[in-house]
Amino acid sequence: MKGNNIPEALKGVPAFDSKIEGVNNASGENEEFGDWTGGSVNFTDFTAQKNNATISDAIRQNVRLMNPMTFIGDGKTTVAPHWYIRHGARDRDTAFPVPVNFATKLQNAGKDVNFLLAWNRPHSGDYALDELFLWIAEITK
Repeated sequence: MKGNNIPEALKGVPAFDSKIEGVNNASGENEEFGDWTGGSVNFTDFTAQKNNATISDAIRQNVRLMNPMTFIGDGKTTVAPHWYIRHGARDRDTAFPVPVNFATKLQNAGKDVNFLLAWNRPHSGDYALDELFLWIAEITK
């Protein structure tokens, strides 16, 4: 913790596309957007420019394919009709707007969305399994 009880950032700026891509300190996201060789790459124009690099069309396509917001309501993709989304209210790894925007876009596309910011939960994923199983049983009747 820094002074005044302000938590330190988990990642520096830019948060996900590390300026030091290709070395041990690159982010996991640099590896995720990498190619079939397993090498890590920059995937945003901002950071690529800082490294005097450019983003290939293949990497741009990977970024597009990994963003579910691209496909919701595009008229070409079949999206599941029911969604159960939980996000820990103490999650310091993913900002609230990520699941809020995702749930909102699904709702705007006419999908059944059961969304909750789980109280006092971190970035753990195990929020309320009994509730989840009851929800599954209800939608599959």
